[in-house]
Amino acid sequence: MLGDPASNKLLIQAYRYSMLHGAAPLLSLQRSSVIPTNYQIVPVVMALKKSNRVRMLIADDVGLGKTIEAGLIVSELMARNLVSRILVVCPRNLRDQWREALEYFFHIDAKVISSMHRRVLERQLPPGASPWEHYRCLVASIDYVKKDPIRHQVLEIPWDLVIVDEAHLAAKPHQSGENQSVSMERYDFVRELSARAKHLLFLTATPHNGYTDSYASLLRMLDGNMVSGSFNEPRINRELAREYICQRRRKDVEDWFKEHSEEENPFPERMQEEVLVDLVFDEEKQILRTLSNYGTKILDSAEGGSYKTQITAKWTVMHLHKRGISSPAALRQSLKNRREKLLSKIKSAESEDQASLTFEQAKATVLDEDLGDDETDEEAYYKADRNVFGSLEANKEELAELEKLVPLAEKITPAKDSKLRKLTRDFLSQAISGYYGPAKIIIFTRYKDTLDYLEREIPQRLPKSKSDIKIMTVYGELNEAQRKERLNEFQRLQIGILIATDCISEGINLQHMANIMVHYELPWNPNRLEQRNGRIDRYGQKVPQVHIRTLVMSDTLDATILKVLVEKARRIREEFGFSPPFFGDDANVIDIIREQGIEVPSVQKNLIDFGEDRRSHEQINPFDEETIERIKAESFYGQSDVDFSEVRKRMKETEELIGSEEDFRNLVLNAFWNLGCAVEENHDFENTLNINFKNSQLVIPGQDREIKRATFDPKLALQNKDIVQLNAGHPIVRRAIELVRQFVFEGKTAGYGRTAAISTAAVQKVTLLYHFLARFTVDTKPAGIIEEILPVACDLTGSNSLDARELEAIWRSRPMPMRRTREEILPHLKKAIDPGVYLPVLQSRLEKRLEAIKQERAELKEKFDESDQHWLEGLDDVSQASTDMLSVTIYYPAVPGGASR
Repeated sequence: MLGDPASNKLLIQAYRYSMLHGAAPLLSLQRSSVIPTNYQIVPVVMALKKSNRVRMLIADDVGLGKTIEAGLIVSELMARNLVSRILVVCPRNLRDQWREALEYFFHIDAKVISSMHRRVLERQLPPGASPWEHYRCLVASIDYVKKDPIRHQVLEIPWDLVIVDEAHLAAKPHQSGENQSVSMERYDFVRELSARAKHLLFLTATPHNGYTDSYASLLRMLDGNMVSGSFNEPRINRELAREYICQRRRKDVEDWFKEHSEEENPFPERMQEEVLVDLVFDEEKQILRTLSNYGTKILDSAEGGSYKTQITAKWTVMHLHKRGISSPAALRQSLKNRREKLLSKIKSAESEDQASLTFEQAKATVLDEDLGDDETDEEAYYKADRNVFGSLEANKEELAELEKLVPLAEKITPAKDSKLRKLTRDFLSQAISGYYGPAKIIIFTRYKDTLDYLEREIPQRLPKSKSDIKIMTVYGELNEAQRKERLNEFQRLQIGILIATDCISEGINLQHMANIMVHYELPWNPNRLEQRNGRIDRYGQKVPQVHIRTLVMSDTLDATILKVLVEKARRIREEFGFSPPFFGDDANVIDIIREQGIEVPSVQKNLIDFGEDRRSHEQINPFDEETIERIKAESFYGQSDVDFSEVRKRMKETEELIGSEEDFRNLVLNAFWNLGCAVEENHDFENTLNINFKNSQLVIPGQDREIKRATFDPKLALQNKDIVQLNAGHPIVRRAIELVRQFVFEGKTAGYGRTAAISTAAVQKVTLLYHFLARFTVDTKPAGIIEEILPVACDLTGSNSLDARELEAIWRSRPMPMRRTREEILPHLKKAIDPGVYLPVLQSRLEKRLEAIKQERAELKEKFDESDQHWLEGLDDVSQASTDMLSVTIYYPAVPGGASR
């Protein structure tokens, strides 16, 4: 049967993109939307060293792409049929980020599960089925899964792979002695889960908190042989641990690019400044003095209470201080909340202390620490406002002082707000004019009240020509869909401002959206500051410089913290390449400031002098030389000795084998058209396509019936989250390719593609071009299969075989008008499928290809042998398995005089 030339080409392309290309040592890159740079492949290669049981700590610096590195490992293990059931455990605010990354980059259908999500998931299950058992990939917060009865349900499942993000949160809390009581919920759960999981990935940019026992607990969960000794005095086997840990500082990667890579350094230069804001107006100075006196009243009220009550009162006063230097709006709301609580307590005649937050939670709100799943930031701030202490008489006295504060707070209008003036008149005016590059700015604030205040006031204080600038806001009360919609809209803007709380300070990639960031307040935890900075100062930033400004109020505790913590942390980072640990279980900002011998502004002396810390066990100082040297000695920075140049070379050869980007685009679009899809250009700036599947065979349950903005350009898709990249791993693309293989192979339609005849100027006589599906077996454990499309060409006699260059020229040649009749072609086709014609040429080609594969893999093994990588055992033990003829195409000379009978 003589087929259609276009269908013939479509068939071969469809097979090329649907096969398992064993010639590529890394299978994951073909099935993802990721464009990894070389250093991001290192963890995958390390994982393959122990593919039978992958246990790794990926501790790369903020902004290096740990999520992508972990996703590549997941994709690789799935492609090798080593992993099916996956659980991701992370902080609550990162759940949707993980779900989106797995789906968007790796086409893995992940479901978020929580008390709220579970009800939705269970409605889609058979009666009595468990979502933990039914869904193959789940994402859950650590504080959801650690508690009964969920804990037991999770531990009953035989997970193939567990990923723990921000793994330092699951480390064993430091104990100075075996009898010291600490909260072990997270650690105990992850320890049990790790013991049950076959494959385990820990991800954290801060694995070492300064305490060896906490750090070693993570390594012990990966493999108990890495750590010996007691839990309180562990000893780390560094030679063994090195095989399990991938830890690179930003400096390590930048140095690697200078020495080894053909690519330019992909990281931007950071231009970071702290801007001291002087209090210009007397009203501002007066409110801070009065607020300090009011704080003393709160402390006096709590003086007769328990130690925990007194400590909670201290954190409450510091919380109010932070609100006061954030914005007038935040302070006014806090005073209102506190006034309501005092009136309620006085009216009810309750004499007991009423702390809405525990002292641990109150401390966390002040020190910008993780609150877990129990409270959102905004809920915690509201409750901190309402922590009330002391007798009814003391409450009445406090209320009288508060009533004096309220009118003073009202006097701080936006026109008398020194920080707002500094932001809008100086920095923002320059930024939105394009002085720093793209005129898009991200402003972080801790408080929703301050966010609302800035959203309202910024446009009124910018130059008139810029007063209509688009301002977007993102905060914790928005659901994931709302956040995504707003971030996508901000990304599409040419000029704009995004004001956000810390709901997007971790895990969210903003480097494609802006290169300018403002911290409206100074986070008291420098780790939080660095997490925010890492949102734009990371791999993939489009602009060579990022500009970061932190506004700090003069003569406040912020200014002291800047001097004591932030500047010291920066010097340590510049010298050692990593940030010191801050605010562990025992250290806090007050202790650190006191130990540094720094004089605190007089308005805050009472806070420092109040109450000695009565805990007797040791406390860490993150700036001690001993602490820094301990972290340095016990870490594994600079793990970049894996030589994967050969892997990249093989990947490039595989890409050439499959076809060019243009070939893939043509294949997919032709497949869509043949399957009844409506494909239209959007005529937008990005040249995207609108693809409608409603009336086609490509409707897939769970997939949208329309892609409004589609592209084949991976870089464009990475920079625009609302644009869908069509690649070989996309579910609809995979479905389209499979359907194309069926309908052009079966011969039941006009689009039969196994045979064809083409006239071209690329041949001088009648030439037969065959495409065989060749299979080779690889004696690895488990055994591997290499499938390749093997082109073979010869003349009608079976002789004069062509080399690879000549084959490619014929394949890509331009068809000319066909002058042969069907009756003339069919005898040639009958002869072409005679084994006597093609078998000798095919066998010769198979033997040469087999030897080439063996040689390539032997060279690859030799390249890696020094690292003792067991995953390479048997990699070059390859043998021929079977071949199937996919198609034969007869090429006729376009010039009549060159015809051959």
